[in-house]
Amino acid sequence: MLLSGIAQGPLRLLGLGLLLANVIEGAATAPTARTLNGTYEGLHLPDWDQDAFLGMPFAQPPVGPLRWRWPQSVNASFEGVRNATTYGYSCMQYGSAFDLSEDCLTINVVRPAAETPPPEPLPVLVWIYGGGLSLGSTADPQYNLSGIVQVSQAMGRPVVAVSMNYRLGLWGFLQTPQLAAEGSSNAGLLDQRLALRWIQENIGAFGGDAARVTVWGESAGAQSVAYQMFAYGGRDDGLFRAAILESGGPTGAQVQPLSWYAGAAENLTRAVGCWGNSADQLACLRSVDQAALFAAHPSVVWNPLLDGDFLRGYPSQLMREGNFLRVPLVTGANTDETFSLPGRQDTEEELFDAFLSWRSYALTPPTIRRLLALYPDDPCAPAPPYAIGHCTQRPGAGTGRQWRRGAAIGSDLVMGAQRRRMAELFAGTPTGEESEGGKARVYSYRFDQRIWNGPAWDGVKHFQNVAFSFQNVSGLLGPRAAYGRHLGLARGIGRAYVNFVYDADPNGRGGGEQKSERGNAMDGMVLPHWPAYDLQRPQNMVLNATGCWVEEDTWRREQIAFINTPEVTRELLG
Repeated sequence: MLLSGIAQGPLRLLGLGLLLANVIEGAATAPTARTLNGTYEGLHLPDWDQDAFLGMPFAQPPVGPLRWRWPQSVNASFEGVRNATTYGYSCMQYGSAFDLSEDCLTINVVRPAAETPPPEPLPVLVWIYGGGLSLGSTADPQYNLSGIVQVSQAMGRPVVAVSMNYRLGLWGFLQTPQLAAEGSSNAGLLDQRLALRWIQENIGAFGGDAARVTVWGESAGAQSVAYQMFAYGGRDDGLFRAAILESGGPTGAQVQPLSWYAGAAENLTRAVGCWGNSADQLACLRSVDQAALFAAHPSVVWNPLLDGDFLRGYPSQLMREGNFLRVPLVTGANTDETFSLPGRQDTEEELFDAFLSWRSYALTPPTIRRLLALYPDDPCAPAPPYAIGHCTQRPGAGTGRQWRRGAAIGSDLVMGAQRRRMAELFAGTPTGEESEGGKARVYSYRFDQRIWNGPAWDGVKHFQNVAFSFQNVSGLLGPRAAYGRHLGLARGIGRAYVNFVYDADPNGRGGGEQKSERGNAMDGMVLPHWPAYDLQRPQNMVLNATGCWVEEDTWRREQIAFINTPEVTRELLG
């Protein structure tokens, strides 16, 4: 059966399901779930045969004296039944159209309809959105949990899916000496941690199994998942047993020292009237009206900080020391990612200068010169499929003659190198029972399918895989002739993820092997056997709508090996 709603146009987050559930009154009894704090009433989604519980608080509102503090558990119960039929506010951010508030720490659960309780609790898949730790929301229509849940239902391997909001940008990652001394740095990451604890305590009320939780994120969401694996020096708090990292990981994103934020923190306190005239600037900042704080609009990008507790070292350092949580892992990146530099670079000198200040990295002149030598100014090197587009095509007007070269270097610095590093790290690391041959089991992929009918030189860019993971490809692909193949790829990826949630193996050791019910691409592309990553023969699964295959992971071996040296990793502040 074709996924309900997907063929009818671009999906909106629970869009058709929520709309139908609201207009078809009495179609089914509203589902309820009793959490530790009280009972919630959700929505039955007849179009999906699912139940949804939306906007449930997992923390006290982080406002007033709790602004910027680590999240506090909801410590009170309530009587009666509370409504959980609409998403909560999205967390404060700039450049979005979401309904914003500081009171945003809510969680959502989507499950197969519970008219017939499952014989045993279902495994749980938890989504953490990306957006550079400065944008994102569970209310984003691109993050519809119903699609992946319905794949699991069609397979006969149903899962419960969860998503949570966490504080972003200034509100989640303000860094000042007072906050550091108070122990309140990195509040956004601790929001995620508390949501994972809420799942442990409450997911049973929704039919989920707290012992079988897989965390899943893309971009900064994948970075966040990795930080949870490196938290407290790799301490295992039993919050999850496996992880999926799409286009992201612990390195490649800056972890700045506190001193780096001094000027931005001063500008903020001056802008809201808390500089110089307050004995306690932090208390003053916490008393500023939400609208006034939002209007201050600091230009700096706030990132995580080494706080000595949650983050006890740079990820690269924790990797070398072995201080990280070893769980089965799926990790991958898109063919191109296309992390290009701002501005126009027509000469090698202009490209060199751009890398000196790019993304607040601390790349040194010798490192940049070595990168330029490793990535020559040749549109056909390396040859396709890894070149961005076709080597005979020049980038569009305004991109500059060095655009392709800069994008290749930038994409490897930010995404490509850390994908391989995580795969190698886990493949070479002893672990416990979830292992083969005494090593952590890890599966690596390369996503190779473009969505939009743009120019070939633009490549398979960052984020384009998300529509496939969420079974949300309709309306995004252009000619309908190709639509069935894309749905087939999406379904194949969904099947692999569901198998991984069940078995820590995308191949489906527990009976969920990759197969199509009717041999039709609309029922799901059949993926070949996905081998675990092996340091003796490293391999990727290549995900493409014309057919998937397994390749040797040797592309840009010398270039990525250089990026992954300790010296360069330190310059990337990771």
